[in-house]
Amino acid sequence: MEKMKKLRPSLNGIVLLAAFLGIVVIGTVASRNFLTIRNILSIFQQMPEMGIMAIGLTIVIITGGNDLSSGTTMGLCAVISGLCLTSGMPIALAVLVSLAAAVLCGCLNAVLVAVIGIPPMIATLGTQMFFYGAALVLSKGNSISNIPREFYFLGQNKIAGIPLQAIILVLLTVILAVVLKKRVFGKHLIAIGNNSKASAYSGVQTERVLFAAYIICSVLCCIAGNIQVSRVATARADMGYSFLMPCISAVVLGGTSIDGGIGGVGGTVVGVIIFAMISNIMNLAGISSFWQQLATGSILILVVVFNKITENHKLQRRKKESN
Repeated sequence: MEKMKKLRPSLNGIVLLAAFLGIVVIGTVASRNFLTIRNILSIFQQMPEMGIMAIGLTIVIITGGNDLSSGTTMGLCAVISGLCLTSGMPIALAVLVSLAAAVLCGCLNAVLVAVIGIPPMIATLGTQMFFYGAALVLSKGNSISNIPREFYFLGQNKIAGIPLQAIILVLLTVILAVVLKKRVFGKHLIAIGNNSKASAYSGVQTERVLFAAYIICSVLCCIAGNIQVSRVATARADMGYSFLMPCISAVVLGGTSIDGGIGGVGGTVVGVIIFAMISNIMNLAGISSFWQQLATGSILILVVVFNKITENHKLQRRKKESN
């Protein structure tokens, strides 16, 4: 099974490249403004929050888990950051407070999943509602405005014409890619995703690794939340709520197995770019956001079905070769 999983990225890479090129062609045909520098920069200015959240989800999904609370973690941290900033707290301290809240969110998820043993989908579905409720209570259901202008640099600045948040996404992606490929922690994540019991017997401290995975995911959601607060100059409890399914779709489209044991953040970022381009094309064409939701769901179903068929086909072929 492990060898079979290692064969999948090559085919997945081909499919991902074909999807990317296909979307570019469709966008070019649909609107003459699609390939303009202004539109491309607009895409890269709006997608980093989703990209940062998605690479965090990748780390958790590689372990065979999931974090359905990631969107509401982003919203909760955004609200906490917004409240701290509007109270006059220094920017650095406000960000640190929101990061501390993110660590607590990740720890709660890890305790439920790794210590108590609740299935990740059920555990994080519960914390999803809990974090969203906490954000609503803290914000009293209102948007938090009057964000200090000094905080705008995080989501509105550019370096050499490139949005700062896009640079942050690239840096985080490179760091996590190195961790997954070159560090023991990355190998342990993959080992747990392949077989958590076997990895525990081989000496992997599964609880510690899962704690780290869920904390990393929550911290990245917090970073995404702070960037969005900076970009739109407001904080709301529902920030990030609509990001969850597109992010999971991007993770799966990027080649990470929903069953765990294989994946990478590079493919996830390409998946996020593809979904950002689809959304952009629909906006340029004046298509309703309802259809965008339909497209996202359709792509997720198709990718999961494709991966499952491919996996079953390879398994049957290996059985025939062994006979």
